Amino acid sequence: MKSFWEVPIIVVDVETTGHDAEDHRIMEIACVVIQGGEIVKEFSELINPHQFIPQFIEQMTGISNAMAANGAKAEDVMPTISEILAMPNAIFAAHNVSFDWNFIQRSLRRLNLSIPIIPQLCTCKLARRILPKSLKKNVGAVASHFGIHIKDRHRALGDAKATAQFLLQFLEMLENEYDIETIDELLRFQNKRIEQFHTPPAAIKRVETTLSNLPEEPGIYRMLDKDQNILYIGKAKNLKERVRTYFQAGAQHPQKIARMVKQVHAIQYEVTGTELAALLMESKEIKRIKPQFNTASKKMRRFPFLRLNVNDEFPRLEWSSTIINDGAEYFGPFRSGTLAREVVETVYKSFGLRQCTETLKPSAEKQPCFYHQIRRCGAPCAMIQTQDDYLQEVARARHFLSGSSGGLLERMEEEMQLEAEALRFENAAMLRNRLHELRRLFDRRAEVSTSVTHNNTIIILDANSREKTVEVFFIRSGKLAHQEIIGRKADLTRFHVMMEQLYYASDSGPVNDIVERMDPLEIDEIQIITSWIHRHSSNAIILYVEHRSLETLKDEFSMTIRNTHANIVDVPNEYSQLSCSIDV
Repeated sequence: MKSFWEVPIIVVDVETTGHDAEDHRIMEIACVVIQGGEIVKEFSELINPHQFIPQFIEQMTGISNAMAANGAKAEDVMPTISEILAMPNAIFAAHNVSFDWNFIQRSLRRLNLSIPIIPQLCTCKLARRILPKSLKKNVGAVASHFGIHIKDRHRALGDAKATAQFLLQFLEMLENEYDIETIDELLRFQNKRIEQFHTPPAAIKRVETTLSNLPEEPGIYRMLDKDQNILYIGKAKNLKERVRTYFQAGAQHPQKIARMVKQVHAIQYEVTGTELAALLMESKEIKRIKPQFNTASKKMRRFPFLRLNVNDEFPRLEWSSTIINDGAEYFGPFRSGTLAREVVETVYKSFGLRQCTETLKPSAEKQPCFYHQIRRCGAPCAMIQTQDDYLQEVARARHFLSGSSGGLLERMEEEMQLEAEALRFENAAMLRNRLHELRRLFDRRAEVSTSVTHNNTIIILDANSREKTVEVFFIRSGKLAHQEIIGRKADLTRFHVMMEQLYYASDSGPVNDIVERMDPLEIDEIQIITSWIHRHSSNAIILYVEHRSLETLKDEFSMTIRNTHANIVDVPNEYSQLSCSIDV
């Protein structure tokens, strides 16, 4: 069963001339595709409905008859919609899904276009099952609940993007609180009878003082029973908002959470400064304490990786759903398993790495396989290619995965165009997906390694909004080496010394550690950090150590800290307890 993080979920919104799919028409449509926890595709189009738009609809949507008259023809737009809906393993989602689906289905039928057989997911049904009963369940109210600003409310793209954003929030909640992980479980859950496990007033009364004092900042929280045993550990972007959801009057919980809330007698919390710090602390605490109501197998959502078995005499590349303690080198993360496999295929085609899985024992008497015949392998198994030559190909592949396309992207783009011109659209679409994912590897200005275990970076994030502080994370070989909250005017001398000690072992440049076996805690930490960077690289300040001299790194770090806020004050003493570090 596929994880709902891996498959494409197509969030759709239509604006129509009325409520009846038979008598009325679509005047605007938008599709927002989410996959791997992020929006990966958007499409929207104004359509001429060839019908009069009633005044109340014009006032609500802002779409006038004059605007609609200049819209595209339905016969030009709906084939694109049909193509989007035909994405492999796709799910159709909307807020009140039957309304949007009926209009799209009827529009496709009028044009004699095929109607895809596609599972349907209703975000309104999900909202009724996982949000407080007192909250209105329309798009605007749900978006507001999650702090999502809707640009162009009651326009198709604005509403579809907002729905996609709070659907991602729903998926996080369903995974963490309802133990739902697969598409099949998700589709069943939307039709499940609404549970009536309400928070008992006694539980609310026991913690009301703590609830009123919770800060509106990131951190972790611990639920304790009457004997001070820790029942549950969680993390939050906003402690006050998150923790209070457990104890709101009329709150509806899954049975597991309801049983926990009944036993809560106290709440402890720690402010961490940023969500990343909260994620790392939560993971360590859960593994150390193993609370009763934390699902043991539940971890932060993973992105797939590429695995290079460098311990083999003839290394091979494959995709992997996670990092394991095997001494191999891992690259990534990627948005989905499908795209990770496609990148592996690209590397196979471009660099001739072997695809056989057995341990090679080269022999001149061995017959080369099919891949040698089609020039996709040099046949080291038959001693046609020497080990040194094969390892040179491996080095080229590693260089490619470290940010140097070497003209490969340009060749792939030409190949994609040729496939499209030959009307082989499925092949063209596959190449387009590979190009999109590979460009994500090469979107940094310098050549920066995507090897997880060679990930040497410094992350700088806004921390306390009131005190105007920043939180810095020193990442060495993918692991957290040092974490601290500081102010703009802090003395940075010791950080400069730390950079030299952590990253510059010699005058030759930044360290490039040999891959070593790691314990489970280190592996989980690497997964959290790499996945977080993958999702937040566009809105975080990340200094990559590779291809920077020590002096350049010092200057960029200092400049970033000094300029992060215009009016930052020195960090107060109480923040010193939030600093933590580990040996590297």
